[in-house]
Amino acid sequence: MKLKFCKKLLTCAITFIGIFVVAQTVYAATATPTFGGKFEKGVGNVTIYIDGNSGAGYWETYMKGGANNWMYPGSGMSNPIYIQFVSSNYGSSIDFYAKKDSYWTNQESYGVLAETLFYRYGERIKPNPNNYTNWTFTEIYINDDNFRSPSFTNDQAQGTVIHEMGHAFGLAHNNSNVNSIMCQTSHSRAVQRVQQVDNDAVKSKYN
Repeated sequence: MKLKFCKKLLTCAITFIGIFVVAQTVYAATATPTFGGKFEKGVGNVTIYIDGNSGAGYWETYMKGGANNWMYPGSGMSNPIYIQFVSSNYGSSIDFYAKKDSYWTNQESYGVLAETLFYRYGERIKPNPNNYTNWTFTEIYINDDNFRSPSFTNDQAQGTVIHEMGHAFGLAHNNSNVNSIMCQTSHSRAVQRVQQVDNDAVKSKYN
């Protein structure tokens, strides 16, 4: 009787381990999806402007860290991204602004950490997988109040900036893969830096 019970227990344990391994494999293999459009001029000369008047300059370290992570993702990865920081938003590719939490709550949108907006020659567009309209520049709004929260870590702040920059490059959410920087924090993202699936998505889109 005991032997039969032990065999059943062992079978259940092996089955659970098998399911866990398969789940981990699915996470690792899920490619990062992309929007239909992309930066019209490519990503070989991306310029970033940080709006000091809005308070975005306070988070400059994360923006420069994010730029560095996208240009040099590490682990033998490479991509066509090259980024420079500029002092004017005239002709810039990505503009960073800081907003108060009320900016989103007034729109009945709660818990937002940051947001990326897309423009084509001054006209705002909304990219999606089926919309192949390219954009000329983007604006990234940082939730200043949430970034300053004691419960929000430096690593989470860095990951949030990198995530939003991924959107600017044309990457969509990858919520089926917690091991992608493009997974949302609300879906238990497990990483705060660019991963192979994210880097591959950029290369595929711009190479």
